[in-house]
Amino acid sequence: MPTSPLPEWLRPDKAKVIFLPAQCKWNGQDVDVAVPVGDGPDDRTIEWFRNFASQHKRLLLYRMDEDWFAFGPPAFQVEMQERIASGEKLW
Repeated sequence: MPTSPLPEWLRPDKAKVIFLPAQCKWNGQDVDVAVPVGDGPDDRTIEWFRNFASQHKRLLLYRMDEDWFAFGPPAFQVEMQERIASGEKLW
């Protein structure tokens, strides 16, 4: 029986992303991280992770190309962008 909430097509070798659940917390909420592998995730993959985060009330950090993005409430997005800009480790 599979234990992952991810569909088969989101395996790292297929979706070009490694999903790291609950890598840290922000204001008591789990923050998931999606790290690209090779060329990185496509729009379909990122959309799936954003929907998953919304449905499960989780926060998400993900990277596309060389840029990191935060998905969640505006305060989370602002704080993560500030940390990214200052070079602070995110998790």
